[in-house]
Amino acid sequence: MPARPAPIRTDGSNPFARRSMAERLPRIVQDTLQRNPDYPASINDDLRRLRDDLAADASLRRPRRPAPDGDLWRRRFAPHAGETWLGTEWFFSETLAYRLVLDACRYWSTRRDPFALFKREERHSEALWDTLGGVLEAAAGERRPGERLREHLVGALWGNRMDRSVQQSLDQGTAAADAHLLANDCSAAIDHLLVGEPGAVHVLMDNAGTEEALDLATADCLLETDLARQVVLHVKMQPVLVSDATGRDVLAMLEAMAERGGRPEALAERLNGHLQTGRLRLAPDFFWSTAGRLWELPPRLHESLADAQLVIGKGDVNYRRATHDAVWPAGATLAEAVKGFPAPLLSLRTIKSDTLVGVDAETTERLDAEHEHNWRTTGTYAVAQFAE
Repeated sequence: MPARPAPIRTDGSNPFARRSMAERLPRIVQDTLQRNPDYPASINDDLRRLRDDLAADASLRRPRRPAPDGDLWRRRFAPHAGETWLGTEWFFSETLAYRLVLDACRYWSTRRDPFALFKREERHSEALWDTLGGVLEAAAGERRPGERLREHLVGALWGNRMDRSVQQSLDQGTAAADAHLLANDCSAAIDHLLVGEPGAVHVLMDNAGTEEALDLATADCLLETDLARQVVLHVKMQPVLVSDATGRDVLAMLEAMAERGGRPEALAERLNGHLQTGRLRLAPDFFWSTAGRLWELPPRLHESLADAQLVIGKGDVNYRRATHDAVWPAGATLAEAVKGFPAPLLSLRTIKSDTLVGVDAETTERLDAEHEHNWRTTGTYAVAQFAE
């Protein structure tokens, strides 16, 4: 296999990455300040320092030590020592910035999620319950297991638009035209599941809120139809990227479903039962809060995922893990990009950054002409791609 292309950088060679680091990230830090008005002066000062460092292209700095993820960040930071926020790899610097937000907020001393209010707003929005209800209704009835799962997978895919760190995507909601789905390999992934005895399906989760609720409904479908023997939900060990799901967020969503009544309450009851029996598992890990690639898994994750019948990778951040967060030449496939990953992978992603594989050149050239290249960063378009 030829060498993977170099990852996207913040130095201006990719305008969206530079704008994201110089403008969007400082704005998110400022929003975090405003949504936590009771933070003491010392936390406010540290958040302002980080906000200003990002905008001013200051030197990168390592997370504070000691910390439970200190060794992980020591290894990841070393190749970037001496670089600045606007002169480094985008994926690395983005995850580092969010890790420094946790330092500023004293997360490991207080366990207070600085993004909790963002997530709470989403969890209690009527739009979430309308979307979940629509998918549950569409997948209900006397339908074959594969047909039910297809409804859930497509619903979970468009749920990825509901990303609190990308307002342009969030504002579009989950409704989409068929033409917005540029690749759809859901049928191939379902056919793969239907061969042989049911095994373990692992889900690399992305956003809390609407997407999380739809992911939980997908897990329920897999278990209730016996398309999977077990479902493992891989979540973040700590808050990151504003709305990414932690184990605490999943449990809060189950509580909200139970309080909602009706179909959501029944869904929560089934899922809680599966948690008790072990058919559904939560697997938080620090790795998912870094820019680690899918072929760089630590042994504890590699061994687990190698036994999976299918891995469902959700969202833009896990797609960036699969593609080296790089701009690939026309004709490149997901299988090429993710070579070294130990299991069949179904990637469900609304497109919010420039990395992309598996879409033909004619389509990308047409969209470039129609949208002046901006279509890759808005979440309007999506892919469901399978690499066996």
